[in-house]
Amino acid sequence: MRFRMFFGVLMVFFALGMTLLLAVAGAPLPARAAIFVPLWIGILCLLQAHRGICVFLAARGVCSVEGGNAVIEDAAVRRSLERRAVRIHLVSMSAASLLTIVLMMASLFIPWRSFFAVG
Repeated sequence: MRFRMFFGVLMVFFALGMTLLLAVAGAPLPARAAIFVPLWIGILCLLQAHRGICVFLAARGVCSVEGGNAVIEDAAVRRSLERRAVRIHLVSMSAASLLTIVLMMASLFIPWRSFFAVG
């Protein structure tokens, strides 16, 4: 879980840096929308770490145990885990979409170039 937390934070900061770089460079709006991917991955990792669920293992009906991975035999537990994984995916995609829009608007309306102007 620590790796997911670290990687999630890393990807969110990467997206923020990418936003700043694209804004200063004056990149077109479709190029600035590319920050969605690292934001989505970062938020997905953070939610998985917070909730203690690996959505990719849950999709296969497997859970992580101390000795590796184990197949979930109980159908009710498997469905419950799959529903939780779907919710995590939906929340991460919604949050990443909203944050992408906010960051894109901020990169358009804040005069970034004046902050970094030399001379």
